[in-house]
Amino acid sequence: MKLPQFLLAFASASVIAVGLAFAEPAKPAPAGTKGKCCVNAEKEGKTCTHGCCVEAAKAGKNCEKCGGTNEKKP
Repeated sequence: MKLPQFLLAFASASVIAVGLAFAEPAKPAPAGTKGKCCVNAEKEGKTCTHGCCVEAAKAGKNCEKCGGTNEKKP
């Protein structure tokens, strides 16, 4: 009775391992982009009021916490 349970567990683990091995890596956001909240605020003609975005703007950067990136496209 333990053999079928073992085979089922082994088959399940194998399927999960193969799925993880062939999965595509997550694609990063394009370089030098603003966060979604900042883009939405700009559409309304305002600036984003999130604390993290305000601090990043003072430093001359985009807020990475909200999905922005700071690298410029080559």
